[in-house]
Amino acid sequence: MKYEEIMACIQDINGPWSNAACMGYCRMAMQNAGVDECTQRKVLRELEACFDQVSVEEAAQVG
Repeated sequence: MKYEEIMACIQDINGPWSNAACMGYCRMAMQNAGVDECTQRKVLRELEACFDQVSVEEAAQVG
């Protein structure tokens, strides 16, 4: 399945979705959990790297 097809499926199933929204949810969760700012930045950098290195299918298996 091509990336574009995967993204179309995700949008159809879950409504509007983006990496930026995912990062926003992640940051909000970390803030709510009391994670310090430095750690938040580290986590968000790693999350952004995962967007490029991990397929949607692989991520779903972990989640």
